[in-house]
Amino acid sequence: MDDRKERIYVKVYDHQTEQLASKPMVELMKEMIAAQMPISFEREALKAQAIIVRTFLVRQVKSLGGSGCSQYEDADFCTGGHCGDWISKESLMTLWGSDFHINWTKLEEVVKETGDQIITMNNKPIEPRYHITCGGATENSENVKGNKILYLRKVLCSYCNNSPYWKQTVEMTIEEIEEKLKIKMSETSSIEGPWIQGMVENVERDEDGRIIEMKISGTTFKGTDLVALLGLDSTRFGWKPISFKFEIGGKGDGLGLCQYGANAMAREGKDAEEILNYYFTGVSIKEFEKRSINMPLSGKIIVLDPGHGGDNSEDNEGPTGVREKDVNLAISSSLAEILRKAGAEVYETRTEDVYVSLGKRAALANKIRPNFFLSIHQNAFANPNISGSEVYHYRGDRDGETLGNLILKELAQSLGTAERGVKIADFYLLREVRTTALQIEVAFITNPEEEQKLQDQVSRKDAAEAIGKALIKYYSYE
Repeated sequence: MDDRKERIYVKVYDHQTEQLASKPMVELMKEMIAAQMPISFEREALKAQAIIVRTFLVRQVKSLGGSGCSQYEDADFCTGGHCGDWISKESLMTLWGSDFHINWTKLEEVVKETGDQIITMNNKPIEPRYHITCGGATENSENVKGNKILYLRKVLCSYCNNSPYWKQTVEMTIEEIEEKLKIKMSETSSIEGPWIQGMVENVERDEDGRIIEMKISGTTFKGTDLVALLGLDSTRFGWKPISFKFEIGGKGDGLGLCQYGANAMAREGKDAEEILNYYFTGVSIKEFEKRSINMPLSGKIIVLDPGHGGDNSEDNEGPTGVREKDVNLAISSSLAEILRKAGAEVYETRTEDVYVSLGKRAALANKIRPNFFLSIHQNAFANPNISGSEVYHYRGDRDGETLGNLILKELAQSLGTAERGVKIADFYLLREVRTTALQIEVAFITNPEEEQKLQDQVSRKDAAEAIGKALIKYYSYE
């Protein structure tokens, strides 16, 4: 684990002392895992919970771009339950007694073995929901939270069938139900009684309220037969339950990780990442990074590729003669300066009007192995009315698709271009560059209005800034 990340501290509001204190994130993680999952669970299940806890904290800690505690303005986390389950190390010493050292060592190992992993979608940490037992299937987010969340999708789960919470019963009197729900059920009457699906149904009475016939548990009885069989004095009778027995499957809201299911999967040999990918749909497990506010792209490597160039460029040309190769180079040069100021290490396939073959461009990228290869282009079409921005990525490249959407939004906002979409293509560079590669078609140089923008130095810098903002947003947890 990176020593720098070992020094990440969480501002914790302690309800007992009513004070704000800093606690190492790795220490807080151990206390949270202990409170959230039985220490007797399999190591890979505990590792899955560790990744969930770390994901939660990355979303919370303000120095990492998190939102902080909702109850206490200066805190990242509070111990009063608003920020999730937590138990102090001192309380665990009492709770575990002679087993404390063994259990605490186990927690230290699962935290260390998960490195700096968090659960992400579109390079953002997800809301890492979990529950004790799903009872056969997890739940869709819209049925709990009211809105659809792509990674909180229902999955079938029989792994938790050995959980003590798989099936439970709870009995409650009518009086208890009335008190809890703040309602009043009808009083008992000799001429009425509630229908109860599967038990009491299809009740037929005469004009005086006497039972002609009724169905009980699927069997139809005449009123006179019920009087004889039940020893009642009259067919003029009603009923009222005095208690209910609730049959319950599972424990919790059903969102995200099923903990007892995770434990059973671990017993079958599944690792933490497999477990998390089963319960969270379409996510990626990645290492988080603590970034400087002033240098948000520190440690990132970007290769910029201004398309075309030289006498053999075969570039597009606008109605008034603006050359695509010149626009590409101007945008790329401005973008390189922006990215370097943000801390990125930037390489350029060309810095002047020269021809560089596609093979050499790909070879440079594959030697450097950057985080992103960005090829800057301008679009063209026979119809001069066609306009807008497009981004292309290679099929299956989810990171490229995510960044592409961010770039389109920023270009539209900065240049006023239409978002024509992020599309899949089999272009040479997208195919041959062995890292995430994008071809950015900033605008249509054959459209008179967009050609005029591309000719303007300010607009070229605006385009570069838009792409730079998109990259910074991609690497931001906010």
